[in-house]
Amino acid sequence: MKNVSQASAVCTTQRAASILGISVSSVQRLVEAGAIGAWKTRGGHRRLPLAEVLAYKAQPGSQLAELEHPDHLRLLMIDADVERREQFHRRYSQWHLPATLEFCSNIYQAMLELARHQPDILLVDLESNAINGCAMLNTLVGDPKLWTMHIVILSENDAATLVERGILPKGTVFFGRTVPLAELRDYLQTRCTLQLRTTGLEPAANQSRLNAEA
Repeated sequence: MKNVSQASAVCTTQRAASILGISVSSVQRLVEAGAIGAWKTRGGHRRLPLAEVLAYKAQPGSQLAELEHPDHLRLLMIDADVERREQFHRRYSQWHLPATLEFCSNIYQAMLELARHQPDILLVDLESNAINGCAMLNTLVGDPKLWTMHIVILSENDAATLVERGILPKGTVFFGRTVPLAELRDYLQTRCTLQLRTTGLEPAANQSRLNAEA
Protein backbone atom coordinates (compact mmCIF):
# COMPACT_ATOMS: atom_id res chain seq x y z
CA MET A 1 0.00 0.00 0.00
CA LYS A 2 1.36 3.38 -1.02
CA ASN A 3 2.03 5.97 1.64
CA VAL A 4 0.01 9.15 1.18
CA SER A 5 1.69 12.35 2.33
CA GLN A 6 -0.16 14.56 4.76
CA ALA A 7 0.01 17.42 2.26
CA SER A 8 -1.95 15.48 -0.39
CA ALA A 9 -4.34 13.55 1.88
CA VAL A 10 -8.01 14.52 2.02
CA CYS A 11 -10.83 13.72 4.41
CA THR A 12 -14.60 13.88 4.67
CA THR A 13 -16.49 16.36 6.84
CA GLN A 14 -17.25 13.49 9.23
CA ARG A 15 -13.55 12.69 9.57
CA ALA A 16 -12.70 16.38 9.98
CA ALA A 17 -15.33 16.67 12.72
CA SER A 18 -13.74 13.73 14.54
CA ILE A 19 -10.25 15.23 14.25
CA LEU A 20 -11.35 18.66 15.49
CA GLY A 21 -13.69 17.36 18.17
CA ILE A 22 -16.67 19.32 16.84
CA SER A 23 -19.89 18.48 15.00
CA VAL A 24 -20.25 18.05 11.24
CA SER A 25 -22.38 21.21 11.06
CA SER A 26 -19.57 23.17 12.74
CA VAL A 27 -17.11 21.87 10.13
CA GLN A 28 -19.48 23.01 7.41
CA ARG A 29 -19.66 26.47 9.00
CA LEU A 30 -15.86 26.65 9.08
CA VAL A 31 -15.74 25.79 5.38
CA GLU A 32 -18.42 28.34 4.52
CA ALA A 33 -16.49 30.97 6.51
CA GLY A 34 -13.30 30.16 4.58
CA ALA A 35 -11.42 28.93 7.66
CA ILE A 36 -10.78 25.57 5.98
CA GLY A 37 -10.65 24.95 2.25
CA ALA A 38 -12.87 22.32 0.62
CA TRP A 39 -14.35 21.16 -2.65
CA LYS A 40 -17.10 18.80 -3.77
CA THR A 41 -16.83 15.58 -5.72
CA ARG A 42 -18.99 14.84 -8.76
CA GLY A 43 -21.36 13.08 -6.42
CA GLY A 44 -21.73 16.23 -4.31
CA HIS A 45 -19.67 15.01 -1.35
CA ARG A 46 -17.45 17.57 0.35
CA ARG A 47 -13.72 16.87 0.74
CA LEU A 48 -11.21 18.79 2.87
CA PRO A 49 -7.41 18.85 2.73
CA LEU A 50 -6.15 16.99 5.79
CA ALA A 51 -3.27 19.44 6.13
CA GLU A 52 -5.69 22.38 6.50
CA VAL A 53 -7.80 20.51 9.05
CA LEU A 54 -4.73 19.75 11.15
CA ALA A 55 -3.46 23.32 10.76
CA TYR A 56 -6.78 24.68 12.00
CA LYS A 57 -6.70 22.32 14.96
CA ALA A 58 -3.24 23.63 15.90
CA GLN A 59 -4.50 27.23 16.06
CA PRO A 60 -5.11 28.60 19.57
CA GLY A 61 -8.83 28.75 20.34
CA SER A 62 -9.88 26.62 17.39
CA GLN A 63 -11.84 24.27 19.67
CA LEU A 64 -14.20 27.13 20.46
CA ALA A 65 -15.91 26.72 17.08
CA GLU A 66 -18.51 24.46 18.66
CA LEU A 67 -19.43 27.20 21.12
CA GLU A 68 -20.41 29.86 18.56
CA HIS A 69 -24.05 29.50 19.59
CA PRO A 70 -24.10 28.12 23.14
CA ASP A 71 -27.79 29.02 23.41
CA HIS A 72 -28.75 26.83 20.43
CA LEU A 73 -30.09 23.34 20.86
CA ARG A 74 -28.47 20.52 18.92
CA LEU A 75 -30.92 18.14 17.23
CA LEU A 76 -29.92 14.75 15.82
CA MET A 77 -32.38 12.79 13.69
CA ILE A 78 -32.03 9.12 12.70
CA ASP A 79 -33.85 8.40 9.44
CA ALA A 80 -32.70 6.09 6.66
CA ASP A 81 -35.03 7.56 4.03
CA VAL A 82 -33.18 10.26 2.05
CA GLU A 83 -36.34 11.80 0.58
CA ARG A 84 -38.02 12.01 3.97
CA ARG A 85 -34.92 13.62 5.49
CA GLU A 86 -34.88 16.24 2.73
CA GLN A 87 -38.59 16.94 3.16
CA PHE A 88 -38.22 17.33 6.90
CA HIS A 89 -35.16 19.58 6.50
CA ARG A 90 -37.06 21.88 4.11
CA ARG A 91 -39.94 22.23 6.56
CA TYR A 92 -37.60 22.58 9.54
CA SER A 93 -35.75 25.42 7.77
CA GLN A 94 -39.01 27.39 7.64
CA TRP A 95 -39.41 27.25 11.41
CA HIS A 96 -36.33 29.44 12.11
CA LEU A 97 -35.58 27.74 15.41
CA PRO A 98 -32.45 28.60 17.41
CA ALA A 99 -31.17 25.05 16.92
CA THR A 100 -28.90 23.04 14.65
CA LEU A 101 -30.19 19.91 12.93
CA GLU A 102 -28.07 16.97 11.82
CA PHE A 103 -29.03 13.62 10.31
CA CYS A 104 -27.77 10.06 10.62
CA SER A 105 -28.91 7.43 8.14
CA ASN A 106 -28.61 4.53 10.58
CA ILE A 107 -28.20 3.70 14.24
CA TYR A 108 -24.49 2.94 13.89
CA GLN A 109 -23.70 6.46 12.67
CA ALA A 110 -25.89 7.83 15.44
CA MET A 111 -24.02 5.91 18.12
CA LEU A 112 -20.72 7.34 16.87
CA GLU A 113 -22.20 10.83 16.92
CA LEU A 114 -23.61 10.31 20.42
CA ALA A 115 -20.18 9.28 21.60
CA ARG A 116 -18.61 12.44 20.14
CA HIS A 117 -21.24 15.03 21.02
CA GLN A 118 -24.45 14.34 22.88
CA PRO A 119 -27.36 16.17 21.23
CA ASP A 120 -30.01 17.93 23.27
CA ILE A 121 -32.79 16.15 21.38
CA LEU A 122 -32.60 12.81 19.55
CA LEU A 123 -35.37 12.14 17.01
CA VAL A 124 -35.71 8.45 16.14
CA ASP A 125 -37.76 7.17 13.22
CA LEU A 126 -38.32 3.56 14.23
CA GLU A 127 -39.80 2.19 11.01
CA SER A 128 -37.15 3.61 8.69
CA ASN A 129 -34.04 2.20 10.30
CA ALA A 130 -34.49 -1.58 10.53
CA ILE A 131 -33.16 -1.52 14.08
CA ASN A 132 -34.09 -3.18 17.34
CA GLY A 133 -35.90 -0.13 18.65
CA CYS A 134 -36.75 -1.71 22.00
CA ALA A 135 -33.13 -2.53 22.87
CA MET A 136 -31.77 0.78 21.56
CA LEU A 137 -34.27 3.06 23.28
CA ASN A 138 -34.16 1.27 26.61
CA THR A 139 -30.36 1.37 26.50
CA LEU A 140 -30.36 5.11 25.84
CA VAL A 141 -32.96 5.86 28.51
CA GLY A 142 -31.14 3.69 31.03
CA ASP A 143 -27.76 5.37 30.56
CA PRO A 144 -27.29 8.02 33.30
CA LYS A 145 -24.84 9.91 31.09
CA LEU A 146 -27.66 10.56 28.62
CA TRP A 147 -30.34 11.65 31.07
CA THR A 148 -30.17 15.26 29.89
CA MET A 149 -30.97 14.21 26.31
CA HIS A 150 -34.62 14.30 25.24
CA ILE A 151 -35.74 11.43 22.99
CA VAL A 152 -38.52 11.94 20.44
CA ILE A 153 -39.97 8.82 18.80
CA LEU A 154 -41.57 8.95 15.35
CA SER A 155 -43.54 5.89 14.27
CA GLU A 156 -46.25 4.58 11.96
CA ASN A 157 -47.72 2.73 14.95
CA ASP A 158 -49.80 4.36 17.64
CA ALA A 159 -48.48 4.96 21.14
CA ALA A 160 -50.46 2.06 22.66
CA THR A 161 -48.87 -0.42 20.23
CA LEU A 162 -45.38 0.83 21.04
CA VAL A 163 -46.04 0.60 24.79
CA GLU A 164 -47.20 -3.01 24.33
CA ARG A 165 -44.00 -3.80 22.40
CA GLY A 166 -41.87 -2.08 25.05
CA ILE A 167 -40.61 0.56 22.61
CA LEU A 168 -41.98 3.63 24.35
CA PRO A 169 -39.94 3.99 27.55
CA LYS A 170 -40.99 6.46 30.20
CA GLY A 171 -39.50 9.88 29.61
CA THR A 172 -39.65 9.69 25.81
CA VAL A 173 -41.93 11.81 23.64
CA PHE A 174 -44.08 10.25 20.89
CA PHE A 175 -45.30 11.69 17.59
CA GLY A 176 -47.24 9.53 15.13
CA ARG A 177 -47.17 10.03 11.37
CA THR A 178 -50.72 11.39 11.45
CA VAL A 179 -49.74 14.13 13.91
CA PRO A 180 -49.38 17.51 12.15
CA LEU A 181 -45.79 18.72 11.90
CA ALA A 182 -46.95 21.91 13.61
CA GLU A 183 -47.20 19.96 16.88
CA LEU A 184 -43.63 18.71 16.55
CA ARG A 185 -42.55 22.25 15.71
CA ASP A 186 -44.29 23.58 18.83
CA TYR A 187 -42.54 20.97 20.97
CA LEU A 188 -39.14 21.89 19.55
CA GLN A 189 -39.94 25.60 19.95
CA THR A 190 -40.75 25.00 23.62
CA ARG A 191 -37.46 23.18 24.17
CA CYS A 192 -35.59 26.02 22.43
CA THR A 193 -37.34 28.63 24.57
CA LEU A 194 -36.39 26.80 27.76
CA GLN A 195 -32.78 26.61 26.55
CA LEU A 196 -32.71 30.35 25.83
CA ARG A 197 -34.09 31.10 29.28
CA THR A 198 -31.34 29.08 30.93
CA THR A 199 -28.76 31.20 29.07
CA GLY A 200 -30.49 34.45 30.05
CA LEU A 201 -31.43 35.33 26.45
CA GLU A 202 -34.81 36.23 25.00
CA PRO A 203 -36.44 33.75 22.59
CA ALA A 204 -35.12 34.38 19.08
CA ALA A 205 -38.12 33.09 17.19
CA ASN A 206 -41.42 34.93 16.88
CA GLN A 207 -44.26 32.53 17.68
CA SER A 208 -46.86 34.37 15.59
CA ARG A 209 -44.57 34.12 12.55
CA LEU A 210 -44.08 30.41 13.15
CA ASN A 211 -47.83 29.86 13.32
CA ALA A 212 -48.26 31.64 10.02
CA GLU A 213 -45.62 29.48 8.37
CA ALA A 214 -47.00 26.14 9.60
